[in-house]
Amino acid sequence: MLKAVEVNLDMDEMIIRLEKASESTPIEYTKLNKLVLAKEPVRKMLWVVDVRTIRVYSREMEEPFMIASDKVRDFDKVEDYLLKIADKYDVEVSPMSTFG
Repeated sequence: MLKAVEVNLDMDEMIIRLEKASESTPIEYTKLNKLVLAKEPVRKMLWVVDVRTIRVYSREMEEPFMIASDKVRDFDKVEDYLLKIADKYDVEVSPMSTFG
């Protein structure tokens, strides 16, 4: 799954930069299909840590991408803003689940 390493939230679109991508990608909020909130186990050296994630499904991209709390700074602010956007644009939000 594609992972975002940088997220900029504007008034009517988000601009993301994905891992191993040289350019940023704009995604309009009106093109969002679904947000899935989750916790996923991530191996860090000798232990496993739960990382909060948001899977973003968009009509502009073939496959979903993930915004993870270990990759994006200010994850809490990004999560809060995307939940407000989901409410405003009537985007489906799946509740917290655990993948692994």
